[in-house]
Amino acid sequence: MDKKFVQMRIARIRNAHNVSARKVSMELGQSTEYINQIENGKALPSLEGLFNICDYFNITLGEFFDDRLEFPVEYKHIIEELNKMDNVAINQIYELLKLINK
Repeated sequence: MDKKFVQMRIARIRNAHNVSARKVSMELGQSTEYINQIENGKALPSLEGLFNICDYFNITLGEFFDDRLEFPVEYKHIIEELNKMDNVAINQIYELLKLINK
């Protein structure tokens, strides 16, 4: 993982939430350009800043850094819905996913 990963991950998560970089920056109590500077590679968040960004988007640091999760926000929403289903429904979804991925 590198600086580019952090930049792209924040942008992807922010876009998944359909919120502007300016709005996130302001709601985090930062300058209006804070998130833009991170996404454009001009700055990196501090560890505290990264915690705040994760809290803002309701994800854990583990989810943020898990590079196996290309779409962490979307995956989280899918898992939340799966947790509402019974075993039969989950197996049906699983079979559907196998068909889609062929």
